[in-house]
Amino acid sequence: MAEEYRLRMEGSGWSIIDQATHEPARLDGVPLAAMEAEEAKHLLAILRSIDRVRTASRRLASANRKRSDTTQTEANRQIDANFEALRPFKAYCARCGSCARPCKQAGAETDEAIA
Repeated sequence: MAEEYRLRMEGSGWSIIDQATHEPARLDGVPLAAMEAEEAKHLLAILRSIDRVRTASRRLASANRKRSDTTQTEANRQIDANFEALRPFKAYCARCGSCARPCKQAGAETDEAIA
């Protein structure tokens, strides 16, 4: 990835130079020139971060546009209707098919057999 900005010493201060125009970069219309070295380094880091965010935002927007172009299909209602008639699997009760726990009817019969 090519750097879009670089530092250059001009006279008594530092400037952030836009590589495309070879002129001082501007932030909200203000030229980034005649700064001290530390200030210029911090602003250069900020500009590069802004560019990274802008690039990532464009990529995400492009991916979202591509994703929104795909169409979603609805489920086939006839197939759903066929599966609705199936009884849900019950793990414990094979006797009556309605108990979610061990069969209540089998427990009553077992209690009577013990007595």
